[in-house]
Amino acid sequence: MAENLFIPKMDRVTEAEVAAPVARKVDFLQRIIQYGVVVLFGLLPIFFTPHVWASLGFSKVMLAISFGSVIMILLCFQALRRTHVSTVFPVSLGLYWLMVAAATASAYLTGDIQDAVRGSMMETQTVAFLATIGLVMSLPLVLQNSKEMSLKALTFFGVTAALLLTYNIIRIIFGANLLPFQTFGQLTVSPIGNFYDLAIFCGLIIIFGLVTLVQLPLKALLQYFIAGLITAALILLMFINFFSVWLIVGLFALIIITYQYSRSALFGDTEQTPEIVNSRVLKVTTGIVCVISALFIISGQYWEDKISSIAGISYIDVRPSLTSTFDITKSVYKEDALLGVGPNQFSTAWRQFKDPIINQTVYWNTEFIAGNSFISTLFISLGLLGGVLMVFFHLSFLHLGYRMFLRTKRPDSYWYYFGIVSFAAACYLWAMAYLYVPGTTNLLLAAFFTGLTFVAAGALLPTMPKMLPLVTNRRRGFSLMALVVVMVVGFVSILFVSGKQYIAQASFNEAYATATSIPQFEVAANRSYSLFKDDRFIAAKAQFKLGDLNNLMSIQEPSEEDVKKFAEVSSLAVDYAQKTVESDPTNPSYQAILASVYGNLALAGISGAQERFDSALAEAMRLDPLNPEYYLIDARMASRNSDAVAAREKIGKALALKPNYTEALYFLTQLDIGEGNVEAAIAVSKDMISLEPNNQALYLQLGILLSSNNNLTDAEAVFKRAIEMDPQYANARYFLAIVYLNTERSQLALEELKLVKQTNEDNTELAALIGQIESGTFKLPQDMTYSEPIKDAPSKDGGNDVVTTEGTGIDANKTDSTAATKADESVGGSEVPVTETNQPEPNSVPAE
Repeated sequence: MAENLFIPKMDRVTEAEVAAPVARKVDFLQRIIQYGVVVLFGLLPIFFTPHVWASLGFSKVMLAISFGSVIMILLCFQALRRTHVSTVFPVSLGLYWLMVAAATASAYLTGDIQDAVRGSMMETQTVAFLATIGLVMSLPLVLQNSKEMSLKALTFFGVTAALLLTYNIIRIIFGANLLPFQTFGQLTVSPIGNFYDLAIFCGLIIIFGLVTLVQLPLKALLQYFIAGLITAALILLMFINFFSVWLIVGLFALIIITYQYSRSALFGDTEQTPEIVNSRVLKVTTGIVCVISALFIISGQYWEDKISSIAGISYIDVRPSLTSTFDITKSVYKEDALLGVGPNQFSTAWRQFKDPIINQTVYWNTEFIAGNSFISTLFISLGLLGGVLMVFFHLSFLHLGYRMFLRTKRPDSYWYYFGIVSFAAACYLWAMAYLYVPGTTNLLLAAFFTGLTFVAAGALLPTMPKMLPLVTNRRRGFSLMALVVVMVVGFVSILFVSGKQYIAQASFNEAYATATSIPQFEVAANRSYSLFKDDRFIAAKAQFKLGDLNNLMSIQEPSEEDVKKFAEVSSLAVDYAQKTVESDPTNPSYQAILASVYGNLALAGISGAQERFDSALAEAMRLDPLNPEYYLIDARMASRNSDAVAAREKIGKALALKPNYTEALYFLTQLDIGEGNVEAAIAVSKDMISLEPNNQALYLQLGILLSSNNNLTDAEAVFKRAIEMDPQYANARYFLAIVYLNTERSQLALEELKLVKQTNEDNTELAALIGQIESGTFKLPQDMTYSEPIKDAPSKDGGNDVVTTEGTGIDANKTDSTAATKADESVGGSEVPVTETNQPEPNSVPAE
């Protein structure tokens, strides 16, 4: 039959031709996804936001969540274009997600769900952060079967690592203010985290570089580049001097030297052994690493003092000791061994079960958010279930490494190298989690290298990848579509909710640091609270209203307007304080705020206020039984009610918990001076000193009493004795300066006050006093009064025996003999509060 000329001729379209455009779209989307993973891996060490208003760690988490959510959404759309997918299903990854599930169950049984799930800034112990680690661990699986993209990931990471190391070396040489980027004003803080986080990262780069030199046949230029990276990391590590890192790095270098020396005899040239470059660069670099590590392991303090005297670096890292953490674990398990105290709730356990002897150290009021290590803290927060699952995850990961490197046959040389470098890096970072509390960046890098190890396992173990059918029939296709919609909505919601929390915290912290007035700060706090219901925001408002209430109570003859304002402020103060307690009933500081508000109302004669003051303060004491501050608040209340007997009784209880409690002893001297019992009080103080000759707070008390009795010569000698015992005792220096001013020695007073100012930068009264002395406008009043004691810094030796592990329950690691506070996210312990601020610090115990 002839063809109809009016019907266009149609070519037959094959299935392959139909599938080709779809395949191209899938490949293009796959490329975008892979590049997203590569960029995330490289950006993690160096990413930061200007000023770090929401904390550096939170910024890193948001980076991971943002990239992770977008990548997962793209993967969902990619799944709609595929009928099947081949991937690995590591047992260790499944165990980790089981641990996250256990953490979720523990969170919903704790008294503060929001703090356990999300925290204020997604701290490293929260469920949200643990889930983020799982997400980051899963993302590298998109690099399977792609040598090109996996190599780009390692290369980009190496380049950003070189930038980070160079940046920190430049700042050590030329000073912290050379390249601060409006963020890192202190030398001990960098884009990677605090000083010890930088040390951990340096150890990672050394291991990363040594493995690369051993495994890859590189050109000379690349060998020198990697040797330069290792050298830069060694230099930084020498300035920081972190013993645990030296130990692991030195042991690793020794293993490499031993392997090189015995390779041909013990292992032979088997097919499983990849070609190794025995270059001069490798031998020299490995030898230097081994020798320097040995020097710092054997006599680290000697070399530390030598280097620190040149650089002038001051840093101290404080965390509970292993013994103290173990004791807290036992106490927690008596109440709930299966699920623990709850994620991100270590501070609650610390307040309840810490060793009372810690009250004798300068860290008595430090609220630690983690124990001796990240893993030991998980055993407290997640109980036996979560802790054991985490350990099983690591054991399963080690077994995977054993299968990859010792049971594989005819391995691809590149994937063998990729697997070894990823596995070694992951093992090192997870090992540090058992020895320390790494910051956000290092934990995320541990997750990323773990995921890269899974990628290598898929290439080295041919039986490991499994084929997962996505669409086999129409019903399954509709199910897949529904699942994709749910997942896309879920990840968009996660990104939206996390973004709101980040903006809220950034806005609040920025306003806290830059607000020029309380109303301006309150507006920012309200705006932040509308975005994220964090109890810190409402607590700050309650503390400001408490301050207004204290100011109104100090008015001797209030006007009608003052009375009206008092009624308005007191109503708001009660409302904010009650909401604060409702938001987190387990926080004793919030109970203390509520008690202080009711205390002011009781003094104003409001019926029932005294009973509510007693009830709130009793609850604070129950939640924080070893904190003497609440007894001091109670004693001040009793003194205001003209009950000196009760006031002394409460002070006695405070001193029973902390015999060297400066504020309590100071208050006791005020009681003695007010009652005219100065001579008797001086005699009692001398007797107490004879019983406790090493209690410098007693010398401060005696000096104040002698000063009030106009015995300035003896007072001067006593204050100097307290300073000899603890050169960092800011209160003693302050009162010694007052004695100098009373004896017309202004220059000596100025020298002491400037030393005090070093640890009290934000104390406006102190700054004003220094300014008056320098300008010559200072006039000595007829009746010299003393302000409340200022806050002291840790002593030169860490505070008596605080640097020892046993006895005090605290580990304090220093980079040199001069103590300084930790200046980053408190991931390795907690910030030690040593300075005053003009605004009340959220979660701090208020002074009535």
